[in-house]
Amino acid sequence: MAAERRALRRLLIPRYNLYMIETIYKTENPKKGFSECYVLVLTSRPASERKVYGFMEEHGHWDEGFERFLHEVDSISTEDRLTHEQALVMYNTAKQKLAEKGFIYSFVPDCSRKKPQAYQLCELEAVSA
Repeated sequence: MAAERRALRRLLIPRYNLYMIETIYKTENPKKGFSECYVLVLTSRPASERKVYGFMEEHGHWDEGFERFLHEVDSISTEDRLTHEQALVMYNTAKQKLAEKGFIYSFVPDCSRKKPQAYQLCELEAVSA
């Protein structure tokens, strides 16, 4: 019976990583490659069966010296036993800090295998401390 449950569980759990990706801007109509942004990523670690997670915050901005748009990782957490709940707290804390800096326009990928990836504007939820 236990072996059947494990086999069924393996069928129900996709082999790909569970992830959340969100790009946050200060403007409602950002220009990709020009408008300052932050990208928040929460993902399960490969081969962990959604038991271990990672969190990353990336800052994108135009650099006058290089005359190009740069992406720099501000923080990354890939601890051995970071749970989904712990990673989600990190994700939401970063999102709240960005909202306090004026980054309130959130875009998430609208992923579908049958069409190209598009981004859609999402409303940020009010978060109380």
